[in-house]
Amino acid sequence: MVDQTHDTHGPASWPLRHRWPAAIAFALVPVVFTAAASATAELTGADDIGAALVIAAGAAVSALIGLGVMKVSPATLRRYGFRAAHRAAAAWWFAPLPITVLIVLLTQGVHLPVPTVAAYAVLTIAVAVNEEVWFRGIVLAVLRSAGVRGAVIGTSALFGVLHLANLAGGENPADAALQLVFAVLFGLVAALLVVLTGSLWPGILWHAAWDFTNYLGGNATTPAALIGIGLACALMLVYAIVLWPRAMRAGAAASPLDADGAPVR
Repeated sequence: MVDQTHDTHGPASWPLRHRWPAAIAFALVPVVFTAAASATAELTGADDIGAALVIAAGAAVSALIGLGVMKVSPATLRRYGFRAAHRAAAAWWFAPLPITVLIVLLTQGVHLPVPTVAAYAVLTIAVAVNEEVWFRGIVLAVLRSAGVRGAVIGTSALFGVLHLANLAGGENPADAALQLVFAVLFGLVAALLVVLTGSLWPGILWHAAWDFTNYLGGNATTPAALIGIGLACALMLVYAIVLWPRAMRAGAAASPLDADGAPVR
């Protein structure tokens, strides 16, 4: 087992013998819970508010299970990212996050009544915590035992591919493809932020704000909305390029040791 005590700033590392099967299994947990909650809401004929709250409950249960998994792993919740961000003195590091949200707000507008807005606020917070706990917390930790670079790319790929589950719900293939691109870029930036700051909170806040803004706009697929998502993707790509070398240096400095005592890259 890797000694976690010498790596006080970097994200957790959870070395498992079959890391990829474990990472895929862990990544499926939030997807399964969300899908089950969505199916429950549909079968019970819940309205928009009821459906949002049912799915939020499913996400909350999944998040609690994720926290339980973290507790029995070699690392602490603090090491997984439940702590204040460090290396955050330069506020501009986070500037692209609210800008992407603002782009969506300006290109989609607001189309929901106040009671529904409140329900979706609960939903987006629950989903953000749930997915960040599993993907940027547990999955990143499992894959990080083989190196920071592979962990960041791997968790981003899993996050994107599993969003294709929306096709099962009858989503337009073109919209699903755009969502895949966005989800991969989103996952890439969120993972880099965890490596760089040691905290899940920037990603959780950004995730919740992004989802909430999209719900406010009715997840519109108008030309203006699609252009807005395209601009957000372009901004995140540039942001990821800027963050990449910084995160790799930070990750290398905090790399766990392999079985021979050499740093894992």
